[in-house]
Amino acid sequence: MPERLRPVLLVVLFVALYWGGILLADHLIVGPDAVVLLWPPGALAFVLLLREGRRRWWMIVLAEVVSALFWIQAPLVFLPFALAANLAGAFAAVTLARRLGLHRDSPFDLGNLHILPLGGLTLALASLPFGLTGLLLTGMSPPEAAGAAALKWLTANTLGVVLLAPCVWLLWPTHDPRPPAPPLNPLERLERGTWSAALLASLAALGLLPYTAVANAAAMAALPGLVLLWGAIRLPARWAAGGCLVSGLILAILAATDTGALREPQNTVDALILVVLLFTLTLAPLVLMAAVAESRRTAAEMLRRSRTDPLTGLPNRGGLQHRAGKALEAAPADLPMLLLYLDIDNFERINDAAGLTEGDRYLQAIAARLREALGPDDLLGRLDTDRFVLLLHGIPAAQAEARAEALRRAAGDYRHPCGDRWLSSTASVGGIGFAAGENGYDSALALAAAACAAAKEQGGDRCQLTDARSGNEAVAERRAALGWATRVDQALQEGRFRLFGQSIVPFDPAYTGGRHLEILVRMVEPSSGELLTPEQFVPAAERFKLGPKLDRHVLDRTLAWLERNPAALAQVELCAINLCAASVNDPAYLAFLRERLARSTVPPERLCLEITETSAVRDFNEARSFIAAARKLGVRLALDDFGAGFSSFAYLSRLEVDFIKIDGGFSRDIEHSVLSVSIVRAITEIARILDKRTIAEFVENDAIRRRLTQLGVDYGQGYGIDHPRPIEQFFHRPAPLFPRH
Repeated sequence: MPERLRPVLLVVLFVALYWGGILLADHLIVGPDAVVLLWPPGALAFVLLLREGRRRWWMIVLAEVVSALFWIQAPLVFLPFALAANLAGAFAAVTLARRLGLHRDSPFDLGNLHILPLGGLTLALASLPFGLTGLLLTGMSPPEAAGAAALKWLTANTLGVVLLAPCVWLLWPTHDPRPPAPPLNPLERLERGTWSAALLASLAALGLLPYTAVANAAAMAALPGLVLLWGAIRLPARWAAGGCLVSGLILAILAATDTGALREPQNTVDALILVVLLFTLTLAPLVLMAAVAESRRTAAEMLRRSRTDPLTGLPNRGGLQHRAGKALEAAPADLPMLLLYLDIDNFERINDAAGLTEGDRYLQAIAARLREALGPDDLLGRLDTDRFVLLLHGIPAAQAEARAEALRRAAGDYRHPCGDRWLSSTASVGGIGFAAGENGYDSALALAAAACAAAKEQGGDRCQLTDARSGNEAVAERRAALGWATRVDQALQEGRFRLFGQSIVPFDPAYTGGRHLEILVRMVEPSSGELLTPEQFVPAAERFKLGPKLDRHVLDRTLAWLERNPAALAQVELCAINLCAASVNDPAYLAFLRERLARSTVPPERLCLEITETSAVRDFNEARSFIAAARKLGVRLALDDFGAGFSSFAYLSRLEVDFIKIDGGFSRDIEHSVLSVSIVRAITEIARILDKRTIAEFVENDAIRRRLTQLGVDYGQGYGIDHPRPIEQFFHRPAPLFPRH
């Protein structure tokens, strides 16, 4: 209905229905007792004030005046009493209904269906004094019949509201701001057409079949009842309500006119029985429809909640997938799209500094800032804790980087008030531009996530955009790494790691101590039995946080083997085991080390933990704390791959390690590179001053070994000295020695 014409059309429609309802009530007077089966104007007045507000009371007055002018059954002197009765009854019923929670926009469900009968009874009771007084004073009812008149008034008004108000309420014309429903598909059109035909056929059968032709012909009224139940379950509310209203009126008219299978009631009791039948046939489908509607609303609300993030109100992971998929399907095929994956850098620090509650407020503020920066067609959702996804429409490639940077600043430049201080963090954004129809949501999200991971690996606080080709390469690389991590985790569970040992040999031929070795690990491929080297699986394990788990496994397996082989343990002076950076920063690993050594027969001083130079410098304070705690346990420490990170030698004086392992790249080049010779010489001289021992890696031949010896390196390790062997075989051969020169 056009909004400008709605008030006028509403007045015309209401007056016409009100007048028609009075005429209908006049024709529904049955039996010698002159029982009025129902009074429609009361239901219409009640729904009018409930739907449109009490300010529309004048429409009831207008309808009463028009009806009085064209309805010759009642004298004009009865008009003031009719006006007072209908206004008082409608106002009282609406007041009660609203106090009980029924409003103009309330859903039609079981929770408020009981309010309508209560409203009908209230309407009848509130209007009775005015109506009965008018009937008596105008001579329309003799004084001796006052009781019967009161009963008829109450019955007609109450049942009028009960039978008609639910249907009129659902059919009431309203302005719906929602977009129009999509067109019906062929099956829906077929079902509605079949239902309409079945309802009309059942009503026609009742009207055409004489009650004398079939025993218990009145039972045929169940036919339209069954069709109405079908509509209550399957059809929209307005269709079902319209069917109930039409059926109730037709059945009442058939009974009142003694037509078809229904007989006219001959007394008040028969009339009440007929009203109960009409009530059951009309209201039962509405009750079922209310139950179905409530069930659907509950299911819809559960679905909405399952797709909505409760903290920010944004779509969550499932909601994003659903809405983004719909958006991409609806977008024109050539529309440029930009999908961004935004990750708050180091968000856990905000939680640690201010608590989880303040962290939640921070995320809510970030969500609000991002929402304000988007267009009406754009989509924003919260993927998980501190990660957001944005799908932007109509962003050409030339504008993508600037748009992504603006959104990154919207999140990264935010300063959150917290007491007398401010909380802030940066953000990393990964994105991919594509044309709608070129990529699905899942593939685009994977590409954007890979780009965001690349931005974070470069230090964060930046945008990294990609295209489909390079993005696919990044995703393929990430998936391959994840596959390796999964294989590592499974191998840990199944115990498919094998320990190997490689000798660390002193360059001093006069050395008379025990054996030095480094524990190396190999992963067994279950299908082929192939032994996989650390270069194949360790990077993926560290990338996906499996490094500490692998380190604990290797340490436990090493100690367990030495405990079972005391003869081998007696030969060992030093057994070195590598640690990843995450283990150095993990308090749980230190606790594990303390507990494992406490129940081991291996002396702690025979154990050497190797940490890389890059991990030590990156988290210098954490590394110092770890080294100090490990030394208290008696364990010795080595700084591995020294020189690879070009760190300042000043760090050495502050790291209490026992050994410095010189990066193998210098050993390889030492025969040809003056720079490598200079670096190795500098490392050995500084180590000697600090009373630390040096170990050279990748000693591949005697020439390298001799040159390293000349430069003052203490130990060597490499294939030119000893190949890694399974630990079960390692001690079967004597330690390699270098000849005197």
